Amino acid sequence: MNKKINWEAASNIAIVKYWGKRAHQLPINPSLSFTLSTCKTKTSIDWEQRSELDHLAFEFFYDGQRKPRFEYKLKSFFSQLETLYPEFKSVYLNIDSINSFPHSAGIASSASSMAALSLCMMTIQNEIKGVVMPQEEFLNKASYLARLGSGSACRSVYPIAAAWGESLNLPGSSDEYAIPMADSIHEDFKSIQDYIFIVSRAEKKVSSSAGHQLMERHPYREARIQQAQDHFNKLVPVLKTGDWTGFSKICETEALSLHGLMMSSYPSYILLEPESIHIINEIKLFQQESKLPITFTIDAGPNIHLLFPQRIQEEVDSWIQQSLSKYWDEEQIIFDDLGIDSKPGV
Repeated sequence: MNKKINWEAASNIAIVKYWGKRAHQLPINPSLSFTLSTCKTKTSIDWEQRSELDHLAFEFFYDGQRKPRFEYKLKSFFSQLETLYPEFKSVYLNIDSINSFPHSAGIASSASSMAALSLCMMTIQNEIKGVVMPQEEFLNKASYLARLGSGSACRSVYPIAAAWGESLNLPGSSDEYAIPMADSIHEDFKSIQDYIFIVSRAEKKVSSSAGHQLMERHPYREARIQQAQDHFNKLVPVLKTGDWTGFSKICETEALSLHGLMMSSYPSYILLEPESIHIINEIKLFQQESKLPITFTIDAGPNIHLLFPQRIQEEVDSWIQQSLSKYWDEEQIIFDDLGIDSKPGV
């Protein structure tokens, strides 16, 4: 008899970026991200146990359409799950997933989708076993599974903020899974608004997976690891004290370093568009003239994330309508903020 499980999980925007990995999807440096609210993935799974199966079988649909290309990517993920949980070998899954934002445009769609899928799989595993896990253990294991599918996905399991990657300066941190950081950040940061300027909705020319691979022989690899560790160690206390100046410096340096690594890899590539640079320059000018606590970051794509506390939203909205009215008028901005818990049964 078929059973149904639903989960939704939000994307995240990294402040200290994860870029480059070791075997088994382990990071070369710690990272820290904010979990969003509007940009999310909803995943629904019809599932059943079939005695005739000797391996996990599945079909994947995106917004109701069968997607064999995604199925190919998921085979490796499910193979790893079968090793961890042999009971999955007799399971058939019919998966339907949908994003509230452009896929593969640099808003970490793999993070939200793999987080939602992993939360579903942990729920199915518990139902098969007939166990009820404490929430902390459940989310920890879901984060571990999500990492196997997409590194940054392990952070999307948690609301508000999460850190991933072992750091001597953060007790409990691990390369294997993310840990929640919501209780370790200032209220001003919990109210962060993330306005995402959509420069392009096209799929990225170079995937994040390919970008990670290029870090293996990158001439600046070791310097990047040191830079990320330094930024991570500085960011943790900055978030706790509400230091916007320190936050802005780390945020912008990380964003530009990420794209600098892409441009200086071999082969090199550029994901930023001319309009991306224009928006960054406008933000920097407004930042200097207004002295308001605003900053920006960029994920692995051309779209620009404008970050600021909710208390100055009126001033920011007015500035955008004056200086970047095209994006406001043409509804090319996703108005996001920090997210609440991932939700089952929605």
